[in-house]
Amino acid sequence: MSVHLQIKEQMTRFIEGEKEYRKLDAKREEAIEAILQAAKEQQDFSLTEVNAITEKMNNLSKSFRFPIRKTVTKEMVLEHIKPS
Repeated sequence: MSVHLQIKEQMTRFIEGEKEYRKLDAKREEAIEAILQAAKEQQDFSLTEVNAITEKMNNLSKSFRFPIRKTVTKEMVLEHIKPS
């Protein structure tokens, strides 16, 4: 395989990885907003979905060196909604 084809293949994989990462990031932000809203309304909330998305993003990060995202904890949510 020529060098040009290898470079093109690597760039294509990177671009597809970046698209998937951005899609997951948007989905993660939506999930976080829903969690924050539930917490503000003192409703029960689950971190399962947001952390599953985070895990997928971090797996992509390992392959493409995208930013790592932190796992969301209940403490983080409660700290965020705490009045100043």
